Amino acid sequence: MHWQTELIGPSHVAMNRIRIAIAVDDDALERLEDVAGACRALGFLGDTTLAGVGVLTGSIEVNRVEALRAIPGVAIVELERHLRVHTLPRRSM
Repeated sequence: MHWQTELIGPSHVAMNRIRIAIAVDDDALERLEDVAGACRALGFLGDTTLAGVGVLTGSIEVNRVEALRAIPGVAIVELERHLRVHTLPRRSM
């Protein structure tokens, strides 16, 4: 069996919204709710907060990603990507 992989992403929630994960700086974990509030003020729609590790997941307008990265306490903004695996037919030799 032959496999082909294809990287698909970022996944779109709506026409111009993308799914993201935001990692909060370790020294800002005590202010996680403040950082989340600043993200929401930019249009971030959060669906999961992993307070123990300082990660927020949700979606935002694609043109607001750079503004999120500038928020004090935001370490990383990662775009969600999907991996699809396709089975290719066997080639006869």
